Amino acid sequence: MLSLHENSIRKLRVFVTVVDCGGFAAAQSVLNMSAATISIQMKELEEQLGMTLCQRGRSGFRITDQGTAVYEAAQTVLGAFSNFNLAAAEIQNRLVGEVKIGLQANMATNPAFRLPEAVRKFQTRPNKVTFRLEETRSADQQSRTLDGRYDLSIGLFPARIAGLDYTRLFTERVALYCACAHPLSQITDESRLLQEVGSHAMVSSGTALEQVLEKPSALPSPSVFTEDMDAAMLFVLSGQYLGFLPTHFAQIWEDKGMVCPILPGRFATELEFHLITRRGGRDNKVVDVFISDLLDAHSAE
Repeated sequence: MLSLHENSIRKLRVFVTVVDCGGFAAAQSVLNMSAATISIQMKELEEQLGMTLCQRGRSGFRITDQGTAVYEAAQTVLGAFSNFNLAAAEIQNRLVGEVKIGLQANMATNPAFRLPEAVRKFQTRPNKVTFRLEETRSADQQSRTLDGRYDLSIGLFPARIAGLDYTRLFTERVALYCACAHPLSQITDESRLLQEVGSHAMVSSGTALEQVLEKPSALPSPSVFTEDMDAAMLFVLSGQYLGFLPTHFAQIWEDKGMVCPILPGRFATELEFHLITRRGGRDNKVVDVFISDLLDAHSAE
């Protein structure tokens, strides 16, 4: 029989993280532990419980039926443990806990994104708070926010799903770019550009961006697909592709004379970024305070 003491809680956290990450190797960076240490913790937990929680080896990682039941029970236990810590901290008038955030990639260069200001304000309060941030696709942000893996997410969300609240935070300007070595970069006549732009290949800069853009019919469909903005830029820099890119992101290469926008008056647009949270309340003061700071930082937008 497992006795719940502090060491047991620690082992349960290791087990839950291993399951969430899909194996020992992927959990190493999250737990900041070696594979050997994780293996020892898991073995000790299995011995305490008297059951096998997961199979691991050359065939890969697989959770057992008993492991699934323990995982679900552990979620309840860890949630209660976390809530107790939060309650005790509130009594002491301190913020203690975690804020888990999902982010769209390549947002640091957007001056309209005021996360640094929100963090700065949050840190003026006495606290012992851990921030965990992950960059991922909008679809993953939505699903992970809905199931509680993220407390909040920020990004482009072309399709809204039930169970989430969406709050507009800021805008991002996106324009059509080509390399300065691309043939279109040498054309200054607008009518000629409009005639020729459809005959050149395009790279997609991500599913979410493709879905929210209202691209003119003169532009061709992409023939290169990626979810990574850096990868899209590499194809644009090849001089063989056009691509829609955030202007703040492309500015680095534009300043170096490597890329240039094509008819920004016609092919540029403003896209709205939203904050999403799970509907129905969070019962988590730490997250509520941070969200309030985030909204205040963007209130002038």
